Amino acid sequence: MTQAYPTLTAMGIEDINAISRFRLRDADDGKELKIWFEREMDSCRPASLKFDFPQVINREVAQTLDAAVEELEQLLGRTSSRERLLLELSRFEQVMNDKMTELRQRMSRLAG
Repeated sequence: MTQAYPTLTAMGIEDINAISRFRLRDADDGKELKIWFEREMDSCRPASLKFDFPQVINREVAQTLDAAVEELEQLLGRTSSRERLLLELSRFEQVMNDKMTELRQRMSRLAG
């Protein structure tokens, strides 16, 4: 299972199947990725792990963060960031096309 999630494994997450949710948020000094795990009440393992990514990040760190989020979304069955962006782009294109059609109709009424 860890081979399917190489970034998470490289980040030190050993119990991939125990991941229950995650949150990516902007922090004062960068981005914060927090991952929660399903644990037994008497477990000695942490209930969550937090990873901080600095504000000024190099390309490798940015790719690691993106890959980790993609793996988490895949693991938890969420729509990937790429798919969400493509859907948003498609919606935006439709709105723009509708607006262009409306403007052309108004222009033809003014000219006619």
